[in-house]
Amino acid sequence: MAKYQSSGSSRVWVDDAEGIPRDLSPYVEEVGPLGTAVGWLDVTGLSDPAQRVIAGTRAAQEMVLRGLFDDKAVDGPDVVLAGVVGQVVTVSYGPAGSESSQRQISAEFLCLSYRITSRTGDKVRFEARFLQDGGATLGVWP
Repeated sequence: MAKYQSSGSSRVWVDDAEGIPRDLSPYVEEVGPLGTAVGWLDVTGLSDPAQRVIAGTRAAQEMVLRGLFDDKAVDGPDVVLAGVVGQVVTVSYGPAGSESSQRQISAEFLCLSYRITSRTGDKVRFEARFLQDGGATLGVWP
């Protein structure tokens, strides 16, 4: 099984307010969690000795991007992420990079928040939270 570090070769693209995909990879230090989860439905009957459940619809996933703040015009994380709070945008993630035929995960996400954090003597960082809207596409980069 191949293992990949989160930084370095991982790629993250987020649409800006105009719908143009912007590469935030140089700034992102953490992406997560990403995966699949389902809701559940209680189907316990009166005569069942214990609770019974069945799988429901896929649950909307919350994803967080954390990294280094940069207010570079046009494609820095500050201008891209601050401009999409409250909007649904496409986020594409390549855990092992964005070379042709490498894994790509893409989905529409509602940007819930964008925050800037800092501590005295430390680098200024950002955190953006997203909630998945609909299903994800698991494919490969073209």
